Amino acid sequence: MSTDYFIAGKLSGTGGVGETPTSGTPSPALRSNALSSKVTSVLSSAYTDPDIRDALALLDTRGLENSPETRRQLRLNVQKDVIQSNGDVIREFGHVAEACRSVQPQLTLKLTTILSNLNALALPLPV
Repeated sequence: MSTDYFIAGKLSGTGGVGETPTSGTPSPALRSNALSSKVTSVLSSAYTDPDIRDALALLDTRGLENSPETRRQLRLNVQKDVIQSNGDVIREFGHVAEACRSVQPQLTLKLTTILSNLNALALPLPV
C-alpha cells in the first residue's frame, strides 16, 4: 500500500513536502529552513561557553576579515591542526604498543611458571 503512494508521488510529481524542483535548486522553504537551523545552532552556543569565547578571542587577535578566502584558509589550518594532533596521538599509542610488546615475553614466562606450579600442586582425583 505504501509502495503505491511512492509510485503515484513520482508519477504525479508530488513526491512529498519540501520536494526540490527538477531544476536542481532547493525550494525557498528549504533554504529558509536551512538558514533557520544554522542560526538556531549558532545562537544555542552560549558566549559564556569557554571554548567558544576562546575561539572568538583568538579570531579577534588574528585580525581576520570575513572573506571566502579567509574562511577557506581557516578551515584548512584547522584540518591541518587536527591531522597533526591525530598523528601525535597515533605516535604515542605506537610507543605504548612497543612497550606492551617488550613486556610480553616476561608476562609469558610468569604465566608459564604459575601454570607449572599449579600443575605441581594438583592432587590426583579420587577414584
